Amino acid sequence: MRQDFSSIPHLVIVLTVRRVMNESIEINSQLIDEAELDPDRSVGGDFAGQSEKSEGARKVESRRPAGLLTEQQLKEFSQRSDAIALVYFLAHYCLIGLSGWLIWIVFPTLWCVPVLLVQAFVIGFLFSPLHECSHGTAFRSRWLNESVLWITALVYVVPPYFFRYFHLGHHRYTQVPGKDPSLVLPEPASLKQYLWYCAALWFWWRNLSWIVRHAAGRIDPATSTYVPKARLHLMVLEARVMLALYGVLALVVILTGYGWALLLCWLLPRFLGEPVQRVLRVAEHVGCEESPDLLKNTRTTLSNRWLHLIAWQMPYHAEHHLYPNVPFFRLSAVHRVIAERVIVESDGYLQGQRRIIRWLRETPADHQGRSFETPVL
Repeated sequence: MRQDFSSIPHLVIVLTVRRVMNESIEINSQLIDEAELDPDRSVGGDFAGQSEKSEGARKVESRRPAGLLTEQQLKEFSQRSDAIALVYFLAHYCLIGLSGWLIWIVFPTLWCVPVLLVQAFVIGFLFSPLHECSHGTAFRSRWLNESVLWITALVYVVPPYFFRYFHLGHHRYTQVPGKDPSLVLPEPASLKQYLWYCAALWFWWRNLSWIVRHAAGRIDPATSTYVPKARLHLMVLEARVMLALYGVLALVVILTGYGWALLLCWLLPRFLGEPVQRVLRVAEHVGCEESPDLLKNTRTTLSNRWLHLIAWQMPYHAEHHLYPNVPFFRLSAVHRVIAERVIVESDGYLQGQRRIIRWLRETPADHQGRSFETPVL
């Protein structure tokens, strides 16, 4: 009797999706506590199971000076909104969908190249909603915030909870050498290191190796510095969920013959768009003081309205570091109050990069080419 194996791929997909859904439910049932999401409460508090800190450790934690905002202003600026964040989210993904549709229409003509570059630019800026949701401040509703975090992390190819904890480590130890896991081009840095950093090849190696190693149950012991031990198992679980979902997606496009569309509309633009994000990361801190002083270690870069919109207002970066619990759409209001107290690049990103490159070229020759620890994100 001949057996029909045609339904086996569909059965594999169903079983895999069911497993992913079960693991996703387990993740969502162990969501991070609000206190862990709140950088202000985390600083100086019980973090990663440490109930006491040495005086030296307290000295390197990021601190903001008192009196920049009144209590009433801070209360007003901290109000969150589902509606505003949803507008940003839907507009961003509609742009991605529109660009993807145009790539589909014009492929394989030469018009595909400029449209693909636009798609790369827009997809690259998904770092912004990923970043906002990692703070838990983008949406008023917790379930919306976590849903958008996961959707964006999957498209951006970053493990969401792992990023969340390491990024909060960056806020806790901003610009402190040896402590800040996202310290970009620590001094002394060179132009060669700047180019390597902005090329973002290291970014992909590290991101993919995180996911694969964590899925295999291998977590670097240094991770416990920023990830509470009680949450380490989530790093393994989220990586396995991500790989399972990517596996299902790969199987579907192989069976349907649309692998080329996935490559052109998502994977290739995602790869090409990352250097733009690296340039923005350089603008935020490089050339600022390497110290816990939040008025001196972070830079705001004023740009045109459209860039501020697609970046979810992250050019107001000094304001964000001073008040990480203020939702992104209120950072411009914070800037109007404290602009004279923070570092501001008022001539935009291009002029700002020129100044940073000039500063790197002026680095003493005996410091050029020294190795440095590539930042985590």
